[in-house]
Amino acid sequence: MFARLEEIQQNEFIKAAIDHVGAGVVITDPEQDDNPLIYCNQGFEELTGYKAEEVLGRNCRLLQGEETDPKHVDHVREGLANRKPVKVEMKNYRKDGTVFWNELHIFPVYIAQMDQTYFVGVQKDVSQRREQEELLGHYLSEVKRLSTPIVPVQHNISVLPLVGTIDDERLQQMLEAVSYHVKEKKEEYLILDMSAVHSYNEEVHMGVYQMNQLLDLMGTKLVITGIKPTFAIQSAPYADFSELSLQTYATVKQALQVLRT
Repeated sequence: MFARLEEIQQNEFIKAAIDHVGAGVVITDPEQDDNPLIYCNQGFEELTGYKAEEVLGRNCRLLQGEETDPKHVDHVREGLANRKPVKVEMKNYRKDGTVFWNELHIFPVYIAQMDQTYFVGVQKDVSQRREQEELLGHYLSEVKRLSTPIVPVQHNISVLPLVGTIDDERLQQMLEAVSYHVKEKKEEYLILDMSAVHSYNEEVHMGVYQMNQLLDLMGTKLVITGIKPTFAIQSAPYADFSELSLQTYATVKQALQVLRT
């Protein structure tokens, strides 16, 4: 009798401890049909808005909805099928229909006394962090866009001053911006000024090559200014610019003087 009482007290202590871990905790039984929930803590109720009696006996897919990525669902299913731990961040839905980013960890737990494996799921709302990351990504994208301005200087001529380091993402953004600008303005010349480029890498050299091909197809001539001797030396391993017949000048001012005549 005393042993039974001690076991009950121990279970109540464990339950109270799990309720205060600051995350939703669920246990599912894969031996039952559709791997239903057999336990959820207070944190899960607060996170999802569901009471225990509403979800016990049901599969956790009840939290999925229209914006839940099927790839994330497949990742969870694969982990469950192989009895392996799973970590994923996915969009889920509360009982009231609101969406939240769920950081989900699933662990297979084998109970030797019962000779059975259960799944323990730990869930945490990380919506605020994800929103901040998305906002930061937007700001960084905007900074890169603003750092690649195309400046009309006179009729049929614009200048694109390159500043800083060119990576693959910025290169693609630059090509898209140039394509849109030239299509709208139908200019005869685009001056690419490289006097403020900090370092020369493969992206810079291939960017010049690709931009020349793009502009050639659109009927616009590419003019290069501000090339340093190091650019000519370092370009050899990446691209052969001799076939492009590019017009190059020391400064934008010098290029404009020639193009205006």
